[in-house]
Amino acid sequence: MSRFSWNTIPVLTTSRLRLRALEKSDQDALFQIYGDPEVMQFASDPAFPNISYIEQMLASINTLFEQHQSVEWGITLKDANQVIGTCGFHSFTPDTQAAEIGCLLRRLYWGQGLMHEALSTLIPWGLERFGLDTLYADIDEPNLRSRKLFQRLGFQLDQEHSLLLTLKRADWKQ
Repeated sequence: MSRFSWNTIPVLTTSRLRLRALEKSDQDALFQIYGDPEVMQFASDPAFPNISYIEQMLASINTLFEQHQSVEWGITLKDANQVIGTCGFHSFTPDTQAAEIGCLLRRLYWGQGLMHEALSTLIPWGLERFGLDTLYADIDEPNLRSRKLFQRLGFQLDQEHSLLLTLKRADWKQ
């Protein structure tokens, strides 16, 4: 049973991070993420060629939120307001109480454990608030960094779909 009101995206905090709603003022910071071919190498979309794509992306994020299909957070360092990454839940399937989880992090911040920290807060929050039983992470096989990240978070390789990692609520141990 969902305990999420779909009115606003709540702020979530960790020891080093703040997860908050994305804003129009985040466009430059988001372009540093979504415009970087190395960050976008395994994403479903290619790197954005110019900043105008960010405005379209933000409009899409807002529309999907209004339609109760997706919730996307911007990740900032706790003592700064500049977005360094994004994470969220997508592709909700109410009949199976499942959703996809995804994330991107600006390359400058790779290797510092920041995404693990963000997802360690986001996952239990989402399982509880959305009443989810299963989370999916669709990760390209050569994307070893993401595969290792999600496996450290308890996701297991889905036997039916070789590119999916799944986490069942009952297996969450953080």
